[in-house]
Amino acid sequence: MSVIHAEALWRPLPPVGYDDEGYPCESRNVTESSSHDDVLNYFRNSAFALLADQDEAMVQERLLILFEQVNPRAAVEPDITIALGVGRHHRNSYKIWIEGQPPDLVVEGLSEKTWRRDVDIKPALYGDLGIREFWQIDPLGRLPEPVTGYRLHHGVYQPISPTSSGAYPSDVLNAELSYDRVEMSIRNKANGERIPPLHKVMRQRDEAIARIAELEARLKR
Repeated sequence: MSVIHAEALWRPLPPVGYDDEGYPCESRNVTESSSHDDVLNYFRNSAFALLADQDEAMVQERLLILFEQVNPRAAVEPDITIALGVGRHHRNSYKIWIEGQPPDLVVEGLSEKTWRRDVDIKPALYGDLGIREFWQIDPLGRLPEPVTGYRLHHGVYQPISPTSSGAYPSDVLNAELSYDRVEMSIRNKANGERIPPLHKVMRQRDEAIARIAELEARLKR
């Protein structure tokens, strides 16, 4: 498979770190852009919130997926990787032969340097690996839509159609996604509520703590 999908394989930036078995697990990551990082951080944090009750769900950013046990070069690096039922223990990389299953969902945030590979080359590898949902988030304006999702059907990725509201449903997250290249919105399908950005959650927490402290002070008067 790695020979067929050679163009999709991970291209490390030195220095490269290796685990005890000689498999790569890290390299020098360069920030693509603020909009690229902002939307991916929101996606990752929202996935954590949506899967909080699933103790065995893994959500990782820039985690190498290794898919051939005897070939350390057979690696691909999505921006976000989500796998259900594999546990949240420490791992340097996602070795499919150890995990026992491919990831359930991967996300690629398009950047100036890599967007053509993310759009034209990587999807075929993700499909052959059996990753059931693949999402492209486009802050650059290279694609017709800011967010595009694909669901694996009989080994072939099929585009995910939007709902009547214009959002795109994810079966893995049980959520609906929308994005206008300025702000992403991910809503929990169970209750329809939008997952708030982390900084807003922290502000709401601080405001709640301040209100509680104020009420306690009044009660002591």
